[in-house]
Amino acid sequence: MLAARIYRAKDLRVEEVPQPQIQSEDQIRVQVSAAGICGSDLHVYQTGAYLTRTPVTMGHEFSGRVVEIGKQVRSFQIGDHVVGDSRVWCGSCDYCVEKHYNFCESLGFLGEVCEGAFSEEIMVPSCNLIKIDAGVPGHIAALAEPLAVALHAISQSNVPHDGKILIFGAGPIGALIHEALRIQGCHDLTVADISGYRRQCLQALSTDSRITDEPHGTFDLVFETTGAIPVLQKLLPKSLRKGGQAILVGLFAQESLFNFTDIVEQEWTIKGCACFDTELPKAVDLLEKHGAGFEHVVSHRLPVSKAQEGFDLLLSPEKAAMKIILEPRDNEHPD
Repeated sequence: MLAARIYRAKDLRVEEVPQPQIQSEDQIRVQVSAAGICGSDLHVYQTGAYLTRTPVTMGHEFSGRVVEIGKQVRSFQIGDHVVGDSRVWCGSCDYCVEKHYNFCESLGFLGEVCEGAFSEEIMVPSCNLIKIDAGVPGHIAALAEPLAVALHAISQSNVPHDGKILIFGAGPIGALIHEALRIQGCHDLTVADISGYRRQCLQALSTDSRITDEPHGTFDLVFETTGAIPVLQKLLPKSLRKGGQAILVGLFAQESLFNFTDIVEQEWTIKGCACFDTELPKAVDLLEKHGAGFEHVVSHRLPVSKAQEGFDLLLSPEKAAMKIILEPRDNEHPD
């Protein structure tokens, strides 16, 4: 079968690999319908970070259909439509015992520490899958994992429904946070992004929110999804009102300086968002009920054979893409 595999930083190859075989009785073989390119995939591609083995098939945001189950699997049947839990946890550290798997001492992810979903099939333990209604299109179902991240970011905050909320970044995570907040009934929303393309994508969906290249004024709650040092150092401090909250979601490629005295004097609450915790079932529920509202997040659907094209597009300075979905068969899809 065809797969997109990384050998080292900036060395991604599309090649034929053997079909996966069940190795343990709790495994499930899934025929992949769609798999999204994540911001962390871009980080891995550029730096080689997080990889514990190479080559490895990339991809951890996926949807698909069960085609084979191990002998001990009782909760799934052949034909079930599923989405993936990207996390690979040890199960024995203190955090895993407490079921906070996103804090696992040796946490890894599909497509980094084991074979991922940029392929026709993937083999995963049953604990890494959750069912989703068959009526949800594959490219929308593949948003479940990043939507869970967005929901976890929201859960880290005390969301003021009548307060002013700012989201730095109109990429996939920023767009998913925005849509989830809209569904929850938040109305005073501002999204800031330097990409005109991404601003247009959000503006086409929502005429109520303010979509801008640079925000003005101060906000009760700020989500930082860009991982851009200038946003953290300059824009975020200017945008957060006294007593406000900031949730950091984006991954920063380098260390940065921050004036911590501001946190003391302004009584800010700053929290991080590490992947997701228990939010994946809620993400599935939202997609089953409001799937059409998330169509704008997917800007391109490409065959796996064009994986390099997808990575290049997302890494281009123009930022003329949102979520790029790879699909396992070489069907042509409108971009």
